Amino acid sequence: MNDLEELVTEISRFEAIIADWDERERGVAVGLKRAIETLHKEALARLIKSVKQESMSALRNAVQDEVVYGVLVYHELVKPPKPSLEKRLQTAIEAVRPSLKSHNGDVELIAIKLPDVVEVRLIGTCKNCPSSNFTLSQSIEQTIQAYCPEITKVVAV
Repeated sequence: MNDLEELVTEISRFEAIIADWDERERGVAVGLKRAIETLHKEALARLIKSVKQESMSALRNAVQDEVVYGVLVYHELVKPPKPSLEKRLQTAIEAVRPSLKSHNGDVELIAIKLPDVVEVRLIGTCKNCPSSNFTLSQSIEQTIQAYCPEITKVVAV
């Protein structure tokens, strides 16, 4: 086991111990943790500012390290990568799918027509349902746009 794995194991062990403490004791531990994290965030922000002034390539290289990147994301000093449009579309479809399946229907992603159109196919009872246009606009389209605001139109094919 390397040092990083040992550290993660130790942190987990401390969290398990603290979980058994009473509320007042946990509050002290959480307060201490929050204060230390705030101090670390400020130190990291200052370090990033200084390194940026000297060498952006050094900063980019440092962020390539998964531990450095993870800590910077945790402290909200860098943004996590945005999932791809296709991944977000699939997530949106998965979110709406249970509602459609409760009526023996489904939907599948057919095509992404950049920059802002998505084609879907209604399946099962949704395909021939008299309210399929309502389902498309009020359920599927709204859900897709919530996950993918860049999509302005959802078309059933």
